[in-house]
Amino acid sequence: MKGEILKRVIVEFHESELPELIERKIVDVDFLETGKIISIVGPRRCGKTYYLYYLMKRLIRQGVDKTRLLYVNFEDERILPFSVKEFDLILEAYFELYPENKGKEVYAFFDEIQNVVGWEVAIRRLYDREKMRIFVTGSSSKLLSKEIATALRGRTISYELQPFSFLEILTTKGVKVTPDLPYSSRRFYVKKILDEYMKPGGFPEVVLEDNENTKIRVLQEYLNTIFFRDLVERYSVRNTILLKELIRFLISNISRYFSISRFYKLAKQNFRVTKRTILNYCSYLEDVRLILFVKKFGGLKEQIVNPRKVYSIDVGFKTASGFYTSEDLGRIAENLVFLKLRERWLRDPLTEIYYWKQKHEVDFIVKRGRAVEEIIQVCWDAEEAKKREIRGLLEASRFFGIKRSVIVTGDFEGEEEVEGVKIEYIPLWKFLALI
Repeated sequence: MKGEILKRVIVEFHESELPELIERKIVDVDFLETGKIISIVGPRRCGKTYYLYYLMKRLIRQGVDKTRLLYVNFEDERILPFSVKEFDLILEAYFELYPENKGKEVYAFFDEIQNVVGWEVAIRRLYDREKMRIFVTGSSSKLLSKEIATALRGRTISYELQPFSFLEILTTKGVKVTPDLPYSSRRFYVKKILDEYMKPGGFPEVVLEDNENTKIRVLQEYLNTIFFRDLVERYSVRNTILLKELIRFLISNISRYFSISRFYKLAKQNFRVTKRTILNYCSYLEDVRLILFVKKFGGLKEQIVNPRKVYSIDVGFKTASGFYTSEDLGRIAENLVFLKLRERWLRDPLTEIYYWKQKHEVDFIVKRGRAVEEIIQVCWDAEEAKKREIRGLLEASRFFGIKRSVIVTGDFEGEEEVEGVKIEYIPLWKFLALI
């Protein structure tokens, strides 16, 4: 019976040891202090389950008995398929095991909850009727949609988790990041770790794997799972060959401009396709957080008619797709800078990221509210930066009235003043670890 299976699942969790964890701070808010339902979303295998474990460990350190933690993983094949009507069985199983906790505050952690159709109805009922603090994770874009927010009627706050940042990778390697790092011999080890990070990326399982071939196989498996389960099945995609070609095209062209019109002209030579279909597919890729797009700085019309720049949620996908070459280091570096800037947006929704293009180009314009705070160019070769990239910085700096701009380089560090604008050259490792 399902109830007996649920009891076994609950007891197994309470008898097991929580794994050793890397602390991950995804927002400047203490989840344990808010009374809202907390939704943790993000791409598959980015560490959402382990983030729940991290929250559990914090609760235990604060004196909460482990039996007051209720954890159910809805990808556990023993309880699948699971109907929304069966949520009552979870409570029955739990309180039959621990009747002494009835009336006490219970912390409920529901992992990969998107596998239960209509889950938000049951969660709302639990939140309203039971003395429970509720945390849910999911890989589905639906957990971020306005429809879910409406269904939970203001009871939830959603936060997003990305694969490991470079700073988190340094933590896994035992590197302590302190202000003196740029002057310490440890910086050479940090640079070595960066070289390793730029090829396989930051998914936790990949970072912790030593074998290079296994890293690639794991990433390829992630791509296959995202393709079939998160895209084809979820959105009922019929033209799977076109979707696969679009993914290959975008991943191979990270940090480049992407025009739907231009891709349409290429695609229609081999497929019966409309621009609307391509636009929908791009929306799906962004929904599942495989591909992310950055718009041009300007008015709404300008953003609509101009190409967008393409970035991947993890640079390892480029390697896994067979598109990695040493000549791509500059584009990979730009993607990593984007992910670093996106971390700021995840913590502060008022942050906006654009690219700039008038007579010259700038990779990133970072805006907060009405004010532009940073102008950032990425150029792997410092000499090339001084020859070409500096012109865009000067143009954008004059436009926004900003006297300081940044060029992120492969390894060059320094500063100079050009036409009244202070230009700071920052090595990529330092930008990712310390800025």
